[in-house]
Amino acid sequence: MVIIIFGYGTLIPMNYQKFPIVAEINGYKRIYHDSELFGFPFPFAIKKENASMRGILMVETEEGLSYWDTYEGYPSFYDRKLVPVEVIADKQGLLPSTPLEGFHAWLYVPSHSTESLRLDNIFKMMKRQDRESYDEMMEKDTWVEKMARDNPELVEALPELFVDS
Repeated sequence: MVIIIFGYGTLIPMNYQKFPIVAEINGYKRIYHDSELFGFPFPFAIKKENASMRGILMVETEEGLSYWDTYEGYPSFYDRKLVPVEVIADKQGLLPSTPLEGFHAWLYVPSHSTESLRLDNIFKMMKRQDRESYDEMMEKDTWVEKMARDNPELVEALPELFVDS
């Protein structure tokens, strides 16, 4: 059975050469802030109306899903949701033919405990102490900016990732 995972954070630089498939999801926003006080070394996907984000699709087996579940800390740190995805570019034709209902992929999202215990508190602190950074994090995709800065080869290989969605 083929399983598709939507990678939107650290999975991109780790897997883009094996899976050069760019896709977009709607209704979610990637958030990232790298400050020592508020930040995490990786992004989160949060539900946000009228938002979208691009990432890569990883075509996996059950064993591959189990590996990524462990890597992502599922189910304690991250949960996962099956979401519809729009394929933007599949440079090597790795995806099976498009099903009638379109493609769906697993998306790792903050678990309930991560969201309520960590993110909510961080957001509240940021709003009080550094509103400008909070607004920037919510308006811009600072993770994509970091990837472009840190991985110029990624920009060259998958320029579709870096188009405003």
